[in-house]
Amino acid sequence: MAYSLDFRKKVLAYCKRTGSITEASDVFQISRNTIYGWLKLKEKIGNLNHQAKGTKPRKVDRDRLKNYLNDHPDAYLTEIASEFD
Repeated sequence: MAYSLDFRKKVLAYCKRTGSITEASDVFQISRNTIYGWLKLKEKIGNLNHQAKGTKPRKVDRDRLKNYLNDHPDAYLTEIASEFD
């Protein structure tokens, strides 16, 4: 679960005010690596929005594979691989 945007801004503002990432880490009970990651994110894309993680694109269309296996239940893996490249 990701930290809220308000919390991220509050932590980074505290870091900027005190000049200490270690102190902010102790006060807010989060790791220094998390704070460093937020600083890097802000430098890279300019904001602290959550990074949306998507699903991996599938190499094979699942419906097509399901239909193929229903039609060819005894197919070897090599045959299936050649069918779907």
